[in-house]
Formats: sequence, structure tokens, C-alpha cells
Amino acid sequence: MITILIVEDDENIARMISTVLSIGGYRSEICADGALAVEKINQKVHGYDLVLLDIMLPGLDGFSVIQRIQSREVPVIFLTAMQNVSDKVKGLRLGAEDYIVKPFEAVELLARVDVVLRRSHRSQEVVAYGNITVY
Repeated sequence: MITILIVEDDENIARMISTVLSIGGYRSEICADGALAVEKINQKVHGYDLVLLDIMLPGLDGFSVIQRIQSREVPVIFLTAMQNVSDKVKGLRLGAEDYIVKPFEAVELLARVDVVLRRSHRSQEVVAYGNITVY
């Protein structure tokens, strides 16, 4: 099953995101601290399939987190209230697959998660016939 790490320090927002992801058929874990998120991502044996990352976090900010986890090759979507174009450009240039500004619609979040997972070949939709596998 697809596992998504939600790095969000607002408990209510994190729970709402987790609920939305569960409706979409995804499993999620919540982390409220940037430094702890880096530890969790680097220590997880099989890795996360996706990270939803806020920017304004205790410990380390989201920009620092993405720089420290790049070697894990896990796709990242920034999910933040920071809406300046310069912040968006910085996030994307640091390697994020997408940048969603809060507030957002649940269906939009699910659609963007689906697209990123499909692009990174981590989608739940796999069709196999013999030695042929299609993602």
C-alpha cells in the first residue's frame, strides 16, 4: 500500500490531510517537526512513496528538509500557506514535484497526489501480464 508522510505542525490540518488521503485509499503517517521528518525519512527501510511537506515547521523548515532528503529520491509536494512566487520557485527548484497553497480543496490534493505518484511510478495501479508490467 502507498504510504505518504505528512509533515505538518498544525495538528488539525494534519488530521484533515490524513483523512482525505485515507478516503483516496492511501496510508499516511504524520510528523510535526522538520528535523524529526528527516530522521523518519532516512531511517525508514522501504521508504515513503510521497512526502507532503509544509515549509514553516519547528526544527527545520521545509526547504531545509527537502535538501536533506534528496538522496532518498522520494517525491515531495509542498503544502504550505507561503504563496509568494519566489517561494514557489524556490520549492520547485529544490526538487519538489508540486507546490500547493493552503487553503486547498480535498479533491485537488488527491488529484495532485495521484499525478505525482503516477509520474514517479509509485501508483497503486499496476497491470501485469507475464513478464510485462504497466504502471
